Amino acid sequence: MKNDFSQPEFNQSLVDLVHQIVHDELSPEEHAELEQMLQSDPAARSQYFLLLDLEYGLEKIATERNEASSEKRPIHAGTLATDPTRKRSSVGVWPLIALTLAAVIAVPLAIWGLNKGTVDQAKQSHDTSPTTCPEDSDPEMRIVQMARSRFFDEPQVFAPGDCLQVDHDYALVEGSIQLKSRTGAEMIVQAPAVFSIQSAEQVLLKVGTCSIYAPDGAEGFRVLTPQAEVVDKGTRFSIEVNESGEADVEVIEGAAEVFPRETSESGISNGLRLEAGQGRVINSLGQIASDDRADFGRTYQSTLPDRIISFKATAKKDPNPDQLLSVTAQRGGLPYTYDVDQLIGFDVLHFKVGKNINNITTPIMSIDPKQGDDSRRRVGYLDRDQSLLTGLLNPGGQETPLDSDPDITSEDLDARTQGMAIRFHQPVINGPGPDIVFFDLHVVHHPEAGDPFHVSPLHFEPGLKSHTVWNYDISLADRGAHALSDFRLYGFDRSIRSVEELCHANHNGGIPHAVPAKVIAAGIDLSDLGYPEGAEVRELFFQDAMDDENLIDPVFIGGFPSPRPAPATNQPTSDPE
Repeated sequence: MKNDFSQPEFNQSLVDLVHQIVHDELSPEEHAELEQMLQSDPAARSQYFLLLDLEYGLEKIATERNEASSEKRPIHAGTLATDPTRKRSSVGVWPLIALTLAAVIAVPLAIWGLNKGTVDQAKQSHDTSPTTCPEDSDPEMRIVQMARSRFFDEPQVFAPGDCLQVDHDYALVEGSIQLKSRTGAEMIVQAPAVFSIQSAEQVLLKVGTCSIYAPDGAEGFRVLTPQAEVVDKGTRFSIEVNESGEADVEVIEGAAEVFPRETSESGISNGLRLEAGQGRVINSLGQIASDDRADFGRTYQSTLPDRIISFKATAKKDPNPDQLLSVTAQRGGLPYTYDVDQLIGFDVLHFKVGKNINNITTPIMSIDPKQGDDSRRRVGYLDRDQSLLTGLLNPGGQETPLDSDPDITSEDLDARTQGMAIRFHQPVINGPGPDIVFFDLHVVHHPEAGDPFHVSPLHFEPGLKSHTVWNYDISLADRGAHALSDFRLYGFDRSIRSVEELCHANHNGGIPHAVPAKVIAAGIDLSDLGYPEGAEVRELFFQDAMDDENLIDPVFIGGFPSPRPAPATNQPTSDPE
């Protein structure tokens, strides 16, 4: 990737409007001007995200640098954006660069400073730390489930069961999260979003999308937005708030009441009652309009996406550590737990690497002989045990996914396709949600999102295609990732081109790996490869996506059986460690 630090050309009117937003100086007329600008100009929307984050970041820097001074003057991002010759101190330039990069990566940060009052108040709110809920506590809001969720700038990684603090702005930049209040109301928030828990009965949604379910006993749950207030009347409803403060409210079931936040200005003294199937838009000026979209109901989400929820493995202190015990997956909206013995095993048919010759791993005290032999012992590190500490590492790959059958049989080994082919012991039936679980050994200093990979049919037919897994359901950043015991990494004397060469080649005897590693997990939905529901799949081909120098390190692959077992009653949320 090319780093381009050239200064963009900013719309000066937008610069001034953003400055006034952050410093709470925007008039209703200017708010309408901004809304029109953002709706009509894609370039303005892009600059808006950057400028808002710059303004808030610069104000924060200025405040921190002048805490001992009685005079605190705001810094105007427009000055920096339009005057590249302006002298900057060495103290300020690096935070500015960091803030600029953060704005590009995390869209919801652009809304971070809205409706905060002063930067000092925002800083006090941000200093609140999340906590793990005591078992006997009754918090205002608790995390129930997470799906590829990542928050910006929080002091700890969240996990199901954690409490959320009151009056603290949370910026959800990836994935979705399910919350449950003390009164029983349930809320699913989808990234990008910025929200704050105000009580067990009230949440402030500054930007993003949330879905609310208020069962009996939780009636009256309120969701505030910059321009609207929605009060539950025993219902399911969704709210989508855009960056200009406009809120789109849709009632899916039951009823809800909608109030403009400034009822005195709008002339409405009572709320507008919405029944199931009705929706309204509250614009950035607090005016209520009808919602006549044809795709009504598209924003409501009753469950988190299907995925690998968690897995259990024996801990480091166990006499037989790092053994997979079970996997819990959500399939068709319901969680199912599979013991490891229920998972469908496989045989490795083909294994060819690229330049990386470090291709097997074992526990530190279990040493693979240097000399190869005629057995399939080394292949069995992946296809014959339940250990998450053994596997076939660094299979080759290519940037472009396959669109035709890979070559795994050519007599010319150099002509064979880089990657790994497997054949399941029995067909994996394509059902709802993930059908296969893929475990990867991931060193802790590598990118926390995991190494992307392609999975393809071994034999292409009309309608079938390759699928690239870019995101792991349980990544390095999740508390559910399993911390591995010490292990050895084996470097071979050649680039392996076949299963036979893997078995016969010599290696260096295994070097203890100095850097800690964890195991992460991804689910594979066979529908993403074009297989119809109910299709029987026996063979698959795996390749690294070659997005960087780090390659996938498969340590376990398993197919989910069909029919599915009874749904899980108690979902495991993290590794027993």
